[in-house]
Amino acid sequence: MIRLTLCFVVGGLLAFTGCDRGEAGAAAPNGDGNAEARTAAGRDAAAGKMQVEHAVCALSPIGESGVSGTIEFARDGDRIHVTGKITGLDPGKHGFHVHQFGDLTNRETGKSAGGHFNPTDQPHGRRDADERHVGDLGNITANEDGVAEVDITDDVIRLNGPHSIIGRALIVHAMEDQFTQPTGDAGSRVAGGVIGVAK
Repeated sequence: MIRLTLCFVVGGLLAFTGCDRGEAGAAAPNGDGNAEARTAAGRDAAAGKMQVEHAVCALSPIGESGVSGTIEFARDGDRIHVTGKITGLDPGKHGFHVHQFGDLTNRETGKSAGGHFNPTDQPHGRRDADERHVGDLGNITANEDGVAEVDITDDVIRLNGPHSIIGRALIVHAMEDQFTQPTGDAGSRVAGGVIGVAK
């Protein structure tokens, strides 16, 4: 009886092991269980080669400012050409910056967008300074009708890579950027929008 019981147990264990091996083999037809993973990786790599060429930002008022506009970004070699029009401003200069987060859920102050986009941990500076935040785009100037025509070219911001501004917020300030530390003393935020990929 003891021998019979042992044979039954051993036989059951062997059968279980055989089933386990069979299932493992079924999961890897043709002996290549990584084929699907490699295919997915290939698709991801191919997608990574696609470069953003154009971006757009629809600016809307923060608080009761009444400031709005549209700004476009276009790759021009190693630089980004920034163009557009903003209305509803007080005449004069206004700080113009890319901020860290594309979060404009706080429409009263715009502070949910965080501080200036500064991945390189540099001091605040003019657009043409050797040291500046990536998001430091200087000032725009509104005419006596409160309209600012924007046409600048920048060699620091990017639409791809670690300095990419895609998905971040573009903010217009109430006053002139004085280029003081830490962020220029440009006053409150009067308009903002999230920078997105354009056709």
